Amino acid sequence: MTAQVRNAVTKLFWGVRAVGPSRTLVGLMRLAVLRVRARPEGVVRLRSGPILGFANPSQLVPTLVVFGDYIDPEMAFLRRVSRADWVVVDVGAAIGQFTVFAAKLPVAHVHAFEPSGDNVRTLEANLDRNGITSRVSVHQIAVSDCTGRMLFPTAQNPFLSRLDRSERPGAGATVDVRTLGEVLEDLGLDRVSCLKINVAGFEAEVLAGAEPFLARQSADVLIILISEGSLPWFAKIASHGYRFFFFAPPTGRLHEVWDVDDVLRHERPWPARHLIGASRAAIDRGLLDGVETVPRRG
Repeated sequence: MTAQVRNAVTKLFWGVRAVGPSRTLVGLMRLAVLRVRARPEGVVRLRSGPILGFANPSQLVPTLVVFGDYIDPEMAFLRRVSRADWVVVDVGAAIGQFTVFAAKLPVAHVHAFEPSGDNVRTLEANLDRNGITSRVSVHQIAVSDCTGRMLFPTAQNPFLSRLDRSERPGAGATVDVRTLGEVLEDLGLDRVSCLKINVAGFEAEVLAGAEPFLARQSADVLIILISEGSLPWFAKIASHGYRFFFFAPPTGRLHEVWDVDDVLRHERPWPARHLIGASRAAIDRGLLDGVETVPRRG
């Protein structure tokens, strides 16, 4: 069984547990219709309220279509802990799945960063569909560990597009690139409540540019894609005063993880693509009050 097939099977069982067999079956039929009809655009109305449009098939998010809602465990965690004064930063916003989710929470504002012009157009349309344009600032730039302009190649699946450091010419757009620390300073943000980073395997570069910000524990909550590039960074970020967890929606518990090896070996209480980080300063201020934490072993 290939890694891609295993991933699909894991997501399927994960989603069935989250929404139930009957809803999953209806969703699979909905996905099949989308693929057979091959209409250039599609819309999915999530049971939790948001409406997300997308170009079909290039921007299709199968899990949203099949399960009809957000099933990522960090979403359930953020519903429990978000507050009205929160400022959320979404690095790698794509068509707005996380941005729209966050803007529908009781938060103050969301900053979305996305370099792809096609994705930004869909993202802005989704903000308008959901009546949340005023709650979100969209920044069409790439975030990395340097400042300048770089090639952003066009992948067949735009969710897999990423910056290209090579000198060779290629198809795609040249985009503005800045470090997260610089951008947040320009925005006057010396602290953010939630920082989500999912940039198709380019997480290490984003984290390198954000390290001075993180060293001050200036982000209360981190939502970081688990990737080959991001794994070595978890220990470094932990040394700056962060604790890392997986969240289990069925029990409402946070399960703490040790280090890089623990992230890979951990018997996850709920399948997850992202690791949740929480600064010790925010924990001391009561961030996790009311959320049961399962201590790490050892």
